[in-house]
Amino acid sequence: MIASLGLLIAALSAASADAEPASRPSAYRKDVAVELIYRQQIDDVYFTDWYGRIEKADGAWRDIYFETSDKFVNKGLVRINCDDPEADIDFTLYSVGEYGAAEDARQVTISYGDRRPWADGNYQDMFGETPTIEFYGAALERFCK
Repeated sequence: MIASLGLLIAALSAASADAEPASRPSAYRKDVAVELIYRQQIDDVYFTDWYGRIEKADGAWRDIYFETSDKFVNKGLVRINCDDPEADIDFTLYSVGEYGAAEDARQVTISYGDRRPWADGNYQDMFGETPTIEFYGAALERFCK
């Protein structure tokens, strides 16, 4: 299972290689620049661009700010471990709320065992317009070099 999940994440990361890094001002944070991490194809015509930046690096851990401003507003932080593929993935999601406001924050932790349901769209806490496992793979590729 570890090898198959590793291959899945590698394949997802490779899919992000098509997106060229582009820096732009954050749509929600003054004087903050973000870069393109992943383009999520919704159907033949529509897509969502996920932008982000490293907020903090602590050893193998990265706190990555992310946002979208396309069809649906999405912003928050994801905490990933660059050295341990089985480490939990922690999200702080703000959706349409104010970034950084505790009352607008929703915490989600995805354990290693929950990644398959998340990838299959069957993980209740990540239903709807939330970061996808493909976004996670692209963030690993981009920020764990």
